[in-house]
Amino acid sequence: MKEIILLIIMFALMGCESAPVRRSQIIEEHPEWSAEMIKVINEGYLLVGMTTDQVRAAWGRPCWTCTGTAKDKEWEKWRSWEYQSQIVFFDRSEKVTRWSKK
Repeated sequence: MKEIILLIIMFALMGCESAPVRRSQIIEEHPEWSAEMIKVINEGYLLVGMTTDQVRAAWGRPCWTCTGTAKDKEWEKWRSWEYQSQIVFFDRSEKVTRWSKK
């Protein structure tokens, strides 16, 4: 039983991919990114307006994702990615609008 619990915990922790696991691969797939953006990504920072690929390159794969709607806002669809200590919010065009601690 202890072994099963340990395996479950290990798989749960592996859900969050830590950067820079695939950072260089993602950067290579996007030659259109500016040198400035690549520097920000390599330093592990986020900027408002970043794409989902840029966030994934900077911080790795999120632990959880969530999509919803907010009709009373200026946009209808939103998305959030949850990391171990931060949540990143995207607008309907899947650009970063903000991030905050959990």
